[in-house]
Amino acid sequence: MLFVILFFLVATPLIYISGKSGEDYFHSHTKAICDGNNFCEDYEIQCNGKKVLSINPTGFAVQFSEDWKDLRDEEIKKKLCE
Repeated sequence: MLFVILFFLVATPLIYISGKSGEDYFHSHTKAICDGNNFCEDYEIQCNGKKVLSINPTGFAVQFSEDWKDLRDEEIKKKLCE
């Protein structure tokens, strides 16, 4: 039991220390992007830090009614790479 506790105390901080800045953080996620006609399409966005590397449609889309409102914050909708 002591060995397990010591392992997590030592290993856990090492997992989060990469020696690289956030600018070298490669990741991808999906995000729905909507147009003015309430047509929303899902995209896979690949990032390097805050820089967009590529944006590719996933093939999923939806057309909402005219009275539908996108409740996401405007700043969140604009940001592609966090």
